[in-house]
Amino acid sequence: MQYNDLLEILAEQFDCEPDDLTEDTDLTEDLGADELDATELAWNVGEGIGREVPQEDMAACRTVGDVWRYICENTWHTAQGSF
Repeated sequence: MQYNDLLEILAEQFDCEPDDLTEDTDLTEDLGADELDATELAWNVGEGIGREVPQEDMAACRTVGDVWRYICENTWHTAQGSF
């Protein structure tokens, strides 16, 4: 998965443009994410990286950057790119 792939996932899920997202975009404050969104994001990220992502891991992520760091730390061989 590349960083742009994550931006596409988030843009689709939260009905915004990928260019509007930065590493500091707050999932709750800026995008209005709730518990259901964390579950959906865990599913979508899991599909992107080819492994199950626990919902509580995504719920602990506060920003786009947090989600990307989670991906990088948990999929060193598949995550490519940076902010």
